[in-house]
Amino acid sequence: MKRIAVLGAIVASGIAAVGVTAQGLPGITEIEHVNGNVYKIFGAGGNTTVFVRSHDVVLVDTKLPNSGEAIMAEVRKVTDLPVGVIINTHSHPDHMGSNNQLAELSGDGVEVIAHVNSKARMEAEGGPFGVSPVNKSFSTQISIGEGDDRVDVYHFGAGHTDGDAFVVFPAARTMQAGDIYAWHMSPLIDPGSGGSMLALPTTLTAAYYSIPGVDHVIQGHGGVSTWEEFRSFMQFNRALVATAEQTVQFGGTPEDALVRLEREPSFAVFLDHKIKPGLEYGGTPWARALINLRVAFQELRGEEPQLIMGLEDPHQH
Repeated sequence: MKRIAVLGAIVASGIAAVGVTAQGLPGITEIEHVNGNVYKIFGAGGNTTVFVRSHDVVLVDTKLPNSGEAIMAEVRKVTDLPVGVIINTHSHPDHMGSNNQLAELSGDGVEVIAHVNSKARMEAEGGPFGVSPVNKSFSTQISIGEGDDRVDVYHFGAGHTDGDAFVVFPAARTMQAGDIYAWHMSPLIDPGSGGSMLALPTTLTAAYYSIPGVDHVIQGHGGVSTWEEFRSFMQFNRALVATAEQTVQFGGTPEDALVRLEREPSFAVFLDHKIKPGLEYGGTPWARALINLRVAFQELRGEEPQLIMGLEDPHQH
C-alpha cells in the first residue's frame, strides 16, 4: 500500500493504534535500550524516545492517536516514574497524536514542549484530531533540567517542516532527530508545514557542527545511527541540492541530477532500491532522492513546491 494512501486513511478516520498494522503500518514493538537512561519505542507512527530522569520521565513524540496506553505499557517495563514532560519534534499526527491521551493517563502537570511553528499548527482549530496544547515553546534553543537530567532542544531552520526540533540528552550522548532524519534516507519534505529541500542542507549542517557530544542518533522512524552516519546523511543532502542547482542551470532534469549522484560510491546507501524493514508501506531511498530532486527543482524555479509522498522505483528488489 502506498504511503500516501496509508497516511491519508489514518488522517481521514483517526484509526486506533491497535488497527494500524492492518492498514499497512508497523505496530508498536518492545521498548529497546539505546544508551544510558534513553530508550526507544518503534512503530504506530514515529519513534517515541523515553528518557528516565531522577523524578520523572521525558517522552519525545507520542505516535498516532490512541497509542498512549501502548506507549505507557512499554515505559512501565523500565520505570514506574510518572511522565513529566512531552517534547514533540514536529507537528505531524504520527508524532504528537497521543499527546492529549498521555496527559490524561499521567494526570495534571505534564509539560508539553515544541517549537513555536509546531505549536501554532498543533493548537490550530479544525484538525482531524482536535487541538493539542503546548505549554512551552521555543524559537532556537531551550534546556530543561540539570546535570544528568538535562535535555537540550534545538531548532536550526526548515527541513521536513519549519518546526523541526533536535532533542539531545547530553548525559547519554544521544539525540532524537525527528523526521528531518528518518530511515537514514533523504527525508519527506512537507511544504504545507513549511518544509524546504533547499533549506534542509543548511539546517543539517548547523545541527552537525553546533550540537556537541553526540554518539547515538535516534531516527524519526527506523533505527539508531552513529554521529558519523548522521554526518554522511548531511553530506548527501548537501550534494543533492548542489547537484540540483548545477543541473537546472543547464536545462537538465531531476532524473539527470539523480544519474550524477549515482556516480558517487559513498552515496549508494541513500540511493538503494530495497525497501527498508518497517517501511513496507513506503518507497525506496532511490525513489525518495528523486522526489526530493523534483522538490528542489520546483523551489529553484520559483514554483510552489508540492508534497510528493509516493513514487515508484522501477529497480525495486
